[in-house]
Amino acid sequence: MAGRRHTKGTRSAPRDWSRARIIILGAVLVVAWSGLWARGFYLQLLRGPALSAQASSQHWGQESVAGQRGEIFDRNGELLAKSVRVKSVFARPSRIQDVQETASRLEEILGGRRSRWLTRLESKSSFVWLRRQISDQAAAEVDASGLPGIYLTEEQRRFYPQGHLAGQLLGFVGVDNRGLEGLELSFDAHLQGTKHTFVVQRDAAGNVLFAPGQFLGDWAGKDLRLTLDSQIQYAAEVALDRAVSKYNANSGMCLVADVDSGEVLAWAQAPLFNPNAYQVSDSRLWRNRLAMDEFEPGSTLKSMLVASALQHNVVTPQSIYFCENGKWAYKGRVVNDTHEYAWLPVSRIIRYSSNIGAGKIGLDLGKKQYHATLKDLGLGTRTGLPLPAENSGILRRPERWNQVDLVSASFGQGVAVTGLQLAQAYLCVCAHGQWRPLRLVVSPRQERPRPRKIFSTTTADQVLDMLRDVVQEDGTGTQARIKGFEVGGKTGTAQKASAKGGYGNTYVASFVGILPALDPEFLIVAVIDEPSPQHYGGVVAAPAVKAVSKELLVWSGLHDTGNARLQAGRTPEQTAPNIEFQADTTSSGPKLGNGDRVPDLCGVSLRRAVEFLAGQGIMPKIKGEGVVVSKQRPKPRSDMDQAKAQDWTLWLSDAIPTEEPS
Repeated sequence: MAGRRHTKGTRSAPRDWSRARIIILGAVLVVAWSGLWARGFYLQLLRGPALSAQASSQHWGQESVAGQRGEIFDRNGELLAKSVRVKSVFARPSRIQDVQETASRLEEILGGRRSRWLTRLESKSSFVWLRRQISDQAAAEVDASGLPGIYLTEEQRRFYPQGHLAGQLLGFVGVDNRGLEGLELSFDAHLQGTKHTFVVQRDAAGNVLFAPGQFLGDWAGKDLRLTLDSQIQYAAEVALDRAVSKYNANSGMCLVADVDSGEVLAWAQAPLFNPNAYQVSDSRLWRNRLAMDEFEPGSTLKSMLVASALQHNVVTPQSIYFCENGKWAYKGRVVNDTHEYAWLPVSRIIRYSSNIGAGKIGLDLGKKQYHATLKDLGLGTRTGLPLPAENSGILRRPERWNQVDLVSASFGQGVAVTGLQLAQAYLCVCAHGQWRPLRLVVSPRQERPRPRKIFSTTTADQVLDMLRDVVQEDGTGTQARIKGFEVGGKTGTAQKASAKGGYGNTYVASFVGILPALDPEFLIVAVIDEPSPQHYGGVVAAPAVKAVSKELLVWSGLHDTGNARLQAGRTPEQTAPNIEFQADTTSSGPKLGNGDRVPDLCGVSLRRAVEFLAGQGIMPKIKGEGVVVSKQRPKPRSDMDQAKAQDWTLWLSDAIPTEEPS
């Protein structure tokens, strides 16, 4: 079958995909390049300014630097408040690589719950504080951890090296280095360092490559020197705290002033307050009671009544009044005395603190003259001391007084004062009738005001003589006596007003001490709020004033030891914070030496013993009354390093030291 063609099927030619591939590739390239150009357009033109600013902020930023806050000193240069540099830790959440791991490490280093750290680390903010003012050890651990996005910065922290000493007066500073209470607040502008802002460069980890720390000294705040004396302040706080504890009182306050200058040597309050721990302290402890708490002065105001009556020639010290045998009904009100007194001269009305006698003197004096005297003495007005807050007390206008009000005001009811106002009034009597302001800050440019006589010297001296008899004779203040030395004073026991009206069954006990009695150099005011079971000023407050008076005698040199007059004031060697004693077997008195062993403080004055212990960071408990250490715990010559971890106690005696350590 030649010529026959046989085929199984037809085969189509293969399709050429090269052109399609080129088209697809071209399309992909067009889309890709279009996307890149679109992205570039978006980043460069639309988002460019914002991204540029963000990049700049990562490598360049503003760094605020504040100068060191000024320090606070007492009159002798003892440091009361100082700022120190501490580390704080913060986070930049956008730079954290592993939030879970970072939260776990922060829990290990800083404590707290892991959930808390997670919440902060997941914040949308670019900056989050984690913890302010951490310990050196915690800062070192944070630094060593190398956690991405976690950084350390340096801040200032306020430190009060004397602990509770004058805590309410000093106040405290917040974490932002701003004064929040006390003198830290009222002198904030004076103490605050100058703040400056710089543009600084950072590395990839966010660390500052340059910080102008060398200029901090030029921007530091100014220092503040107070009239306080740390040793007198400490003695006042110990005596006051002891009285408040012994008589279960709500609180107490004590002010010590130098009569000649008006300078405040001690500003004590109880319960004590340590400004180093203000964040964990009850806010009620912050209250500056000497300036803020108003109370009825009670019988302490009788001295001002009698001074006014003497000044206006209404009475003489020998003028006699019938005291109604202890109970006097006057215009619907009954006035009582603690004893059934009959006829008493004015001098004994003060000595025995007769309410009835004082009321009758007030009626003879008259409300206008009495009110004018109280006003001149500063009642009803603020003292003007540089405090962030001060109450003015209560002194109603005389036209609002009736005869019963006048009688009540004559023995200190119906009038309210602060501890500062009471001290200011007595300062005038102690200065022989010349008014002078209290002073709290040492200033070389501060000028004394012109002398202003409120009472004649004769009037003031007559009142001082009566106040001497309150303590030295059979008056109400015998518990303030000091053997071998004349002390003056006046007791006060005032019922507190009830919220339901009238007076309740709680009291304010007070005592004003004058040292020496007839030619005063020091004034001491102590006020105890709601003591129990005893509530009389002569029982509750007078012993506290006595304890402070003894310290003043040794400190000032007023007490003659029988060998030689103690040196007035204190030398730099006496006030040095690093004084150390050691037992000396070759003489009867302890000597200065190394501190490897516990010193034998027996026979040393309380002031010197406390100076030594304060320099070692030890605050001892004081038991007994007196000015000389008679017994101590831990025992002398035991190991000092081990003893520092123990509670220290000093027992006192009434003896006067015959030899001071040299």
